Amino acid sequence: MIRIFLFLPLILSAAPPPVTALAFSPDGTLLASGAYKEVLLWDAATNRVLRHAGQLSGQVRALAFRDNRTLAVAEGIPGRSGAIDLVDIETGAVTPIQQSKDEMLAVAFSPDGKLLATGGTDGIVRIFEGTAQKAELKGHTDWITSVAFSPDGRLFASASTDKTARVWKIAAKIPQPDMRDFSEQFQLPTQLTEPVNSVAFSLEGDLLVFATGGPEEHAIRIWRTQGAFTELDPTRPNMKANLAQTRAVDTGACVPLSVIFVKMQPRSRMLVACTDKTVRVLGNGGNAVATLTGPADWVYSVAASPDGQKLASGAGDGSIQFWTAAGPSFKPAPETKP
Repeated sequence: MIRIFLFLPLILSAAPPPVTALAFSPDGTLLASGAYKEVLLWDAATNRVLRHAGQLSGQVRALAFRDNRTLAVAEGIPGRSGAIDLVDIETGAVTPIQQSKDEMLAVAFSPDGKLLATGGTDGIVRIFEGTAQKAELKGHTDWITSVAFSPDGRLFASASTDKTARVWKIAAKIPQPDMRDFSEQFQLPTQLTEPVNSVAFSLEGDLLVFATGGPEEHAIRIWRTQGAFTELDPTRPNMKANLAQTRAVDTGACVPLSVIFVKMQPRSRMLVACTDKTVRVLGNGGNAVATLTGPADWVYSVAASPDGQKLASGAGDGSIQFWTAAGPSFKPAPETKP
């Protein structure tokens, strides 16, 4: 009953497959959209499809650009197969990174592009450098739904249907400074009652937010990274528990399926993809800035251009809605279907 909020079953009808993943290229000129067995590349200036990118075998669940040419894709068919692939968007060449017997659901590059984090239904986060696996992060007990690196590359976060978000500290290995070591620091929060659908760091790096959705809570939870990694006082045994506290921002009728940050002044703001057919724009404290309407179905994915001037959302009916910056909010462009 809970997982219906997180993942769609395989689409067997003639209806357009849902757009379940979006990502802008680092230079903001391209938008990649993922659906069933395909990734489309869009011209971000004209909102028009340019071409297909690569041949895939399942529903695309997550996308991440390493640079303006290389795209990581998490995809699969429930209970049958899954994969993480690197797609050369110029040639269409697909390089397999990871194979699985079930869906792969999450993918993210470190800020320097050297590390690739992946997650799927086995509950293990894997870290790759190039095509070589460098680490396995174990701790979650259910599906990995989302992964994210902090902007400075020092922190890593993972989200899961086990009702936790976990925070890992990244440090150079000694005596191998060219490699990184991941150590789990926090489980957020300690008594969550719903699965975590998505996790994201603010562009300033001082906030970690994650989306929770289930019968008891529809919310965005906010955690402040500042001060969380100071040396703990051994005479204060409850200090770490206090540092792990989060603040819940109720999203009402919206079950939040994805959350990211968009560049705005004076600070970045949250974008929330919602089951009530909206995209919510929230301030740092969770205050509502705007509600963007237009999609005709659940919004599964949302993306923002690096300069914050353009947004895109992917919906369950296969449509993509574009918005452009307009003062403190955004104005809609015509809805587009591939």
